[in-house]
Amino acid sequence: MQEMRESEIASQFVESLDYPIGKNGILTAARGANLGLTLEAALEKMPDREYVDADDLTQALTRAS
Repeated sequence: MQEMRESEIASQFVESLDYPIGKNGILTAARGANLGLTLEAALEKMPDREYVDADDLTQALTRAS
């Protein structure tokens, strides 16, 4: 159940961002949103590049988790 909730929060967060966005912008937004350590840790592992849309970021986040 907790994993499902985290997935929902991550999805809402990803959809809320203004694209394109770089890794630093994503991390800053994540810290401001208090998403939790698990999601922040996955975001930290993502490649340092610009993400063009929510699908692009979701794919990178899935690979990093």
